[in-house]
Amino acid sequence: MDKKYVFGNLTDWGLVLEQLEQLSESRELGKYQDELIRLLRFDQNWRLREAAIESLPFVENPGLDIAREVTSLIKRKDLYYDVRILATEGLEKLAPTIVKNKAFDKDILKQFIQKIVAEMDDLLASPEPPKFHNALENARVQFNKIQA
Repeated sequence: MDKKYVFGNLTDWGLVLEQLEQLSESRELGKYQDELIRLLRFDQNWRLREAAIESLPFVENPGLDIAREVTSLIKRKDLYYDVRILATEGLEKLAPTIVKNKAFDKDILKQFIQKIVAEMDDLLASPEPPKFHNALENARVQFNKIQA
């Protein structure tokens, strides 16, 4: 299987979902983070995006790029709130794993966490539905624990 395009043609979403599930169950999803980012960016199918977000806890050694992509989903005002909430919860679960990774420079991690907290503060300062606001608050509490 070609590592670069493990999910192949994303318009054939049934097969993509099966492949995503297999990689999640086998704990090999961490090897395909670029492809997972490709799913998160794919605007033509909400099922693929949601499945990619739901698979985040199965990514071993997640990189900052995947966390950045999830953060960008949270900030996208053109997306529906349920996926933004799902992304917020996914980022909240991903963050402790990223922080535990000894491969990252501590200063880079600190700046990264501070940037996410600042972006959440911006979203919390804007008028958002209570359900989204609550998800942001919960994630922010998690990030503050990480920062401490």
